[in-house]
Amino acid sequence: MLRYLLAGLLALPVLLLTSAPRADAAELCNETSYIVEAAAAWAVEGGVAIEGWTRLRPGNCVTIADDVDLDSDQPIFYYAKSSIAYLGGVREWRGTVPLCVDESDFEVVANTRCSSLGMASRDFFIREGEDRERTVLVEPVDFGRRATTAGIQRLLQSAGYPSSTVDGLEGNTTRRAVSTFLRDAGLSSRPDNDALIDALEARALARNAASGLTVCNDADGDIAVAIGHQVGTIWQSRGWWRIHAGECARVLATRFETPTAFFYAERINTAGRRGLIDGSESFCVAPARFVAEGRRDCAERGYAAANFRRITEPSDGGSRISLGEGDFRRP
Repeated sequence: MLRYLLAGLLALPVLLLTSAPRADAAELCNETSYIVEAAAAWAVEGGVAIEGWTRLRPGNCVTIADDVDLDSDQPIFYYAKSSIAYLGGVREWRGTVPLCVDESDFEVVANTRCSSLGMASRDFFIREGEDRERTVLVEPVDFGRRATTAGIQRLLQSAGYPSSTVDGLEGNTTRRAVSTFLRDAGLSSRPDNDALIDALEARALARNAASGLTVCNDADGDIAVAIGHQVGTIWQSRGWWRIHAGECARVLATRFETPTAFFYAERINTAGRRGLIDGSESFCVAPARFVAEGRRDCAERGYAAANFRRITEPSDGGSRISLGEGDFRRP
């Protein structure tokens, strides 16, 4: 059994590669504690066929990419992301092959730049040979058969019903949290796990849809975003989230009642990076992805200092920021 750590938005998800008996169709399984949406792609005459989104609850498997002949050498490409219901932001399972995706369900044969199709670009990972037969998405914690219970626990937390840690073991704390949710939802008995997961996701979406910090890119090209906020009693800065022109990303999912977080961004182009103007709060940053604790002595600790802006006044637990060309230093 071979494991590869794939870069995720927060460097959490991994892809588990397994060997399996010969299959008639490719199988994708979700052994994470998240509801995920997956897109698949494969080469066809005239371009690359890409389709999405296939929804997988924790613990579920689906057959996917039915048009791929597993007796051939035809590779399959995958990209997956978590539901937006969760606190902590969207997780991604991705690789290094840029392909086109849309926000809603889609099927497309692409042979040109994604922007010309009105679509976004995401980095897919590749599966070849026998590895195509079964692909399992996991986290650093390998929940395996406990994924469904772990998924219920994580959704309880995101829906506002704190349970025990997300460990996939249904103890008394988890059962009490489920009972409280069922009472609040007006349900007289516990539904099956799939229905319970769907109901919890709906509650979490309603609660968290506007929460956290969302940054929208109204500039003419890509931007990279970093955030600064308190984690317990410690100030922390981290980045980068790369956001394409015309797109938005929720970079922090913590619910805010007051504007207690900060953000910084840089405009990316072939000539280099241009920083945000008008920031007044100093935090540490690094050129590549980083997490830095503390706001002082950045240079002495191998970081650079950058001036962050305070987020706007939150509404419904969240703040939304739009950045255009005028927000960045001139070339």
